[in-house]
Amino acid sequence: MYATDHHINGIRIARELMPTLGMPIPDSLWREFPLDFGRENAAFSMHRQLQFYRRLIEIMDDPLLGLRMSALFPLQAYGMFGYAMMAAPDIRTSLRLADRFDRLTYTLQALHFMERDGVGILQFTATGLNLDPVLKAYFADRDLASSAIGARGTAMGDLHTAVNVTFEHGDRGHARAYEDFFRCPVEFNAASNSVTFSAQQLDRPNPYRNSAAFEICVRECERQLSELTDNQDIAGRVRDELFQRPGYLQDIESIARQLGTSARTLRRRLEETGTNFTELQQDVRFQQAREQLRNRKLSIAEVATMLGYSEAGNFTTAFKRWSGGISPRAYRRSLPAGAGA
Repeated sequence: MYATDHHINGIRIARELMPTLGMPIPDSLWREFPLDFGRENAAFSMHRQLQFYRRLIEIMDDPLLGLRMSALFPLQAYGMFGYAMMAAPDIRTSLRLADRFDRLTYTLQALHFMERDGVGILQFTATGLNLDPVLKAYFADRDLASSAIGARGTAMGDLHTAVNVTFEHGDRGHARAYEDFFRCPVEFNAASNSVTFSAQQLDRPNPYRNSAAFEICVRECERQLSELTDNQDIAGRVRDELFQRPGYLQDIESIARQLGTSARTLRRRLEETGTNFTELQQDVRFQQAREQLRNRKLSIAEVATMLGYSEAGNFTTAFKRWSGGISPRAYRRSLPAGAGA
């Protein structure tokens, strides 16, 4: 199962540093998404994150927002993970760390590093998220741009680290802006989102390499990843139980009984991960709704009934709340031709 909860540090960084880019976030967004930034390692559910970024994109109304946001995430912004990248012996090792510890980054995507035909490819995949095209393009832009900036950081300011970049989305009339940013050929409407590095760059020693610091940082990354996995295990078990009975609105007491614990204990353990039962329930119903909407043979009313709604209007209202304003019909129209047919 893909990661469904992330710490909120990435959003905190955006809040504090976007004004330095001339892009302050309106206070209305923080009123809509009240967050406890005092808890440094607090988690933020996937459902709420997607709602937050959808609203941010709408408010900023900037087609290149993802590229601009990448400036907020140099390697040092990633804590021990970033320091491990910098202390690694070479760029190849740094990219392997990105593959291994992608859960410690601010991306909502899975990272995979491979070497093929004399080059290294860092691939980004929005595994299991079923993102709408706008969100998918935003995360691809932000994350690929951040990886390029990170590679430049390890390469001591070399602006030509990447030799090729590919995006699944189209250029939207801004192909030149992308090439100016990455300083290499950029391909759109590609089969995957990826950044390619030359063999020469992969072998290049990192200027800040330090074997002792590298070992310490990697051990800490392993500890943090283990802690994150342990914390999310209970949330994953709750989701698994909720998925077992689509269309039936189970309460926390029944789920707690199935997990062999009390509702009070379950509520406390979920709070420790930065989420709660209601958010998990909404996450599951949102995912189930998107999966059913991919089946174009089903009407909106039929999907609503399958999810336990007696009225299609109530389902539409709930879906728009989950998606940040997108209706079920609009979501279905945004799917690629042939999807779920």
